[in-house]
Amino acid sequence: MRLAWKELKYNWRRYALISIIVLLMMFMVLSLSGLVNGLGRAVSSSVESLDAQSFVLSDDSEKLLTVSNLSDRQYQEITKQTKGKTTSLDVLRTYIQTANSDEKKDAVYFAIDPHSFLSPSNQLAKSKAENPVVLDDAFQEDGIQVGDHIKDASTGVVMSVCGFVSDQMYGHVSVIYMSSDTYASIMKKVNPQAYVKSYHAIAVQSNTPKINVDGTAVYSKSEIINSIPGYRAEQSTITMVIWMLVIITAVIIGIFFYVINLQKEKEFGVLKAIGTSMRQLRQFILCQVLLIASFGAILAAILTQILSYVLPSSMPFYLNGRAEITILLAFVLISLVGGLVSVRRVAKIDPAMIIGGDN
Repeated sequence: MRLAWKELKYNWRRYALISIIVLLMMFMVLSLSGLVNGLGRAVSSSVESLDAQSFVLSDDSEKLLTVSNLSDRQYQEITKQTKGKTTSLDVLRTYIQTANSDEKKDAVYFAIDPHSFLSPSNQLAKSKAENPVVLDDAFQEDGIQVGDHIKDASTGVVMSVCGFVSDQMYGHVSVIYMSSDTYASIMKKVNPQAYVKSYHAIAVQSNTPKINVDGTAVYSKSEIINSIPGYRAEQSTITMVIWMLVIITAVIIGIFFYVINLQKEKEFGVLKAIGTSMRQLRQFILCQVLLIASFGAILAAILTQILSYVLPSSMPFYLNGRAEITILLAFVLISLVGGLVSVRRVAKIDPAMIIGGDN
């Protein structure tokens, strides 16, 4: 390690260049990882953030929240069987308009009990305004602020914006949290004659709830998320893209190290001639690769974290800490494997030929 560090300091200009290349390539990989993960989160982040482990849907819903339909009687029976560890959830894809514009904006309503465990913040429960709502902060990019009024595009029901929450998307559309009463008033205006009190789903704070109600089925949160249209296909594509980038980038860095070590064949020949063992040379090469790759990976992680704070909320960007560490470790390990190719080349160097100047 000491010899590797001394050589890095002595030829710092050469290694500064390769360190910058490592940094930029790792920054590219992590940034693209954050962007593609952000796209994946834009499908399901609102469901992932809900403080519920299981969901009860109608047994013919095919695990889709927007398709399920549960009666009030079923809700009451489920509440009794779970001893009150439940709350209702309604999900509706729709459009909204601001008070000063007729332009329609995509939105997904999440209708909840403001005092339940599904509430993303206490803003909804504390608000004294009529029909209060809490919006995903992406709506701020459209100029909507706390205190503004928005209206449901299909019914004209006016709602008061009482707060914002971050990273709340469903099917690539920003979520609006509202009370079940506000949602009911919208549904009554949609179809006054046929309105019947019902729910899309019942959220349960239990991993294995024992529920036996006719016409219902219990699903875990992961099952609900995996059933969101497009989620599985996007996740498999995202995973493939990320790991292809990691492998390609690490291989390129390995080639850089291989070329650098080729340029030092004479130095390695002299070291072997004065008695330096192949084990020491192997440690020397791998320590250099480890130092440069680790340095680039750490700086890239810091820059990517800074980038996540700079990007606007309307741009989906999400850094998964565990996935980020896995990518960085994989990058360093693959770089070390690439460094081993250089070791094989160094092992074939004949000190006698190097010293004698025989090409």
